[in-house]
Amino acid sequence: MSKSQRKQVEIVDVTFRSPHQELTEAEKEYVRRKLHKLARFFHKIWTLEVSYEQVRGQHHVSVVVDADGQKFHYDDKAHEFRAAVDTVVQKLEHQLARYKERLQKRGRKPREEVIEATLSEMPPTEETPPPNPALRRTMRVPLKPMSLEEALLQADLENASVYMFYDADADRYCVLVQVEKGVYDLIEAIQ
Repeated sequence: MSKSQRKQVEIVDVTFRSPHQELTEAEKEYVRRKLHKLARFFHKIWTLEVSYEQVRGQHHVSVVVDADGQKFHYDDKAHEFRAAVDTVVQKLEHQLARYKERLQKRGRKPREEVIEATLSEMPPTEETPPPNPALRRTMRVPLKPMSLEEALLQADLENASVYMFYDADADRYCVLVQVEKGVYDLIEAIQ
């Protein structure tokens, strides 16, 4: 397949976070160019979040990737900025390759289902009469088929208080609600 025939890779959003010093445009472009390599594993990467901090002469780079409804993360420190970025990208490539290989062994292809989740307003205080129910915002959540064990690991990795997923074994949509650290309630949608 020639370069012109390849599918167009889409990286939806790249966010840079640097609490103490801003990255230069040249550094940001270097990071974008390196992160573009990750798109060869999935043709749609929802978000890339890059955090940078320089502490005691060490460049600390952290990247979170949201691809195929899964989050992948790696961080590293090095004396040079580019060396830290290169190591992080290499480790993320390894994580994504292992994940895609696991999907292929199970006979599944990466796919995304999007459903809309809604959050209602905060409950009113006792002094004011309750208003009519209103929709505060709509969130779009990419879902992928996974087992309950995978969902528990992903929810714990993300430290999510609520985690939605499609249970491939039970063939239904489910929600994990964190009761306490490492303990979840499972809500299964039935028809």
